[in-house]
Amino acid sequence: MWPLPPGATVGARMRVSRAWPGGQLGEHAALSALFLLGRILIDLAGLKLNFILDWMALADPEDLRTHLLRTVYYAHASPPGMNLFTGWLLKLGGAHAAALAHAVLLAAGLVLVNAVFRLLRLLEFGRGAALAIATAFSLAPAALYFEHLYLYTVPTAALLALSAMLFHRAVVRRSFSSWFAFFLVCAAIGWLRSTFHLVWFAGMVGLACWYARPGGWRTVLAGATAPAVLLLALYFKNLLVFGVFGATSYGPVNLTQVTVRRMPPADRAAWVREGRLSPYAAIDVFSGPEAYLPLFNSPQNPAWPPMLNQLERPSIHQPNFNHWFYLDVNPQRARDATTYLRTRPAEYAQSVLFNLAAFFSPSTQWHPWDGTPRSPHAQHRQVLGRYEAVWNAIVHRLPFAPVGLYALLPLPLAWAVGHVRRLGRAASPAARARGALVACCLVQIGYVVAASVLLTYLEMARYRFMVEAMLWLIVALAVRRRLRWKTSPADPVETSPSHAPAARG
Repeated sequence: MWPLPPGATVGARMRVSRAWPGGQLGEHAALSALFLLGRILIDLAGLKLNFILDWMALADPEDLRTHLLRTVYYAHASPPGMNLFTGWLLKLGGAHAAALAHAVLLAAGLVLVNAVFRLLRLLEFGRGAALAIATAFSLAPAALYFEHLYLYTVPTAALLALSAMLFHRAVVRRSFSSWFAFFLVCAAIGWLRSTFHLVWFAGMVGLACWYARPGGWRTVLAGATAPAVLLLALYFKNLLVFGVFGATSYGPVNLTQVTVRRMPPADRAAWVREGRLSPYAAIDVFSGPEAYLPLFNSPQNPAWPPMLNQLERPSIHQPNFNHWFYLDVNPQRARDATTYLRTRPAEYAQSVLFNLAAFFSPSTQWHPWDGTPRSPHAQHRQVLGRYEAVWNAIVHRLPFAPVGLYALLPLPLAWAVGHVRRLGRAASPAARARGALVACCLVQIGYVVAASVLLTYLEMARYRFMVEAMLWLIVALAVRRRLRWKTSPADPVETSPSHAPAARG
């Protein structure tokens, strides 16, 4: 619990007493019951899990079921988290793997909504306000759709929200165990999503060291060591096995999408003929390995195990994006993208601006096949399509489509930056910890936006959902502060110690 500073009022002590674990458990139990009741009703209305197993990032499902560890070891198209999780589902669930996946995604959604509620309470929102905001977030069409799509989107969002909670706790407790828990979740995120690169993990270490001052950086580094080794083990394994220092070999593919793939086809073909781009630039990044056959002597390479020599994943008859071809193709795509960036920086900047707008477009419309029967949300839309349309009309139409209300985000984000600075100068340790929590959310938002719009193309709105909860948190905080200005122009807890009256608890 927070230590109460001198001069704290009896009311402050009562407010703190209501935050004891018993009270917290009651709050979370009520929220969880409300969440589960809503999900039961929505599922009874006909919303079903789209249990897709042919994502590019996944290895062959039968290989995952029968030879999980070997398959994951030789899979280079994505970090191992999703493959490990899928193999576990197929082994344990058998014929009921889809039902087990549904239950796990529901649990991830439950963690996410409870994390949102707890973060709001840590930022001193009242119980009713926190319950209303968390429930509204959980009922947004994107939350409902992604919980019913077999993909890493909701688990990643839940882990990020959980990491923010753990960051706040670590700043308060300043113990090895609390920092270890925070960094362990960060490492798990790195194993699940390639977006959260080793650079991001290092940034989290730096942020932790900053808020552990004075003298707490040694505890931070001690807590980060084992999780860092866990993440580095993945990178060094890929370096030794595939010659790629990363969680995936597909980083150049993402960069190709926002560079070479954006060129007019005639210009790209001319550059290939002139030798400015490799022959691979003429092949779409979403093409299977059979498209590269004319450029290789044979699809077979005895240096690699069978799963890297197969042109398709046999159990689902889909292209095998873990073929060894891509270990030769992707580094060359990186060189092609570099050539484009040197030659056409202005066009790249235009693509980034397009990405920025797409990032804040409706999350339920992220898929390239949206609006067709091939969309992963086609069945979801049959059940909740009208609700989704109303939501998007309200949120994404004004002040201008498709960004809508998100066009106003710079205002609360800019306010939040100033808020962090004010809380950093506060007399109360509790206030400074709240500032650390807001800073953590801002860093996550900034990182995901930058990584998404600068380094890839398409699917932007789905990436936003990873930090959607934190966006809601920042907006709610700014709106609450604005409402308070009408009645209380100054909040002593945000005043620097040299000018503050007795701090409140």
